[in-house]
Amino acid sequence: MNFIKSYCQIIPGQVWLNEKKYFTSDRELFVMDHFFHDLYRRTGIDYRKFHKMDALSKLGFLASEILLAGTDREHPKPDMGILFFNRSSSLEADINFQLTIQDKENFFPSPAEFVYTLPNIVAGEIAIRNKIYGETVFYTLPVFDSHIMCSTIDDAMCYAGIKYALAGWIEIDVFSNELYCLMMLCTSKQGKTTIEKSESYLPKKTDDIYYERSYYLHADYVNDLFEQVNII
Repeated sequence: MNFIKSYCQIIPGQVWLNEKKYFTSDRELFVMDHFFHDLYRRTGIDYRKFHKMDALSKLGFLASEILLAGTDREHPKPDMGILFFNRSSSLEADINFQLTIQDKENFFPSPAEFVYTLPNIVAGEIAIRNKIYGETVFYTLPVFDSHIMCSTIDDAMCYAGIKYALAGWIEIDVFSNELYCLMMLCTSKQGKTTIEKSESYLPKKTDDIYYERSYYLHADYVNDLFEQVNII
């Protein structure tokens, strides 16, 4: 049985960490770039590469920074993996790159845009930042499907040698200026059990949800988390 150690939800203007409000934008008008900049400052990190990322990478990266705060980022993590899902793949970056090549009279292919025209780049950014060496993959689905997601995460944690996983739904809707992220830090055993050496980079925190109650990695519960903010 696998467990959800903690989770982060991000929607336009608001961020929750384990059912508690983590950040609320004080801007009247939601602008995605401004929101990412403000949330980046709220996390207190200093990571220059962040400013070059596409929107999908920024969204996933910020959620991972919130969930892994206090982690030993220099500690190699061969038993941790990353499994992300969404509907639109890397469409936002695809559109931006297409704008640089569609006009023969103004043809200026941008390597900076092209590098983000794969959705798994966000997983790579997080893996590099945190030295996560386990399975790293990004799946695209027609719609949010908690059953497929939980089954895929369970399979990876049962058969790929992964004890911990960053997993969840990361979606950027470029046409409606919307975003949604539900990222979970999953573990193959309940956190109250004996600490193993491999857990040295996942320090216990008093706000971890398993300190108060157990959350199994179950499709119905994951679906409830997704529906809490009415973004389906």
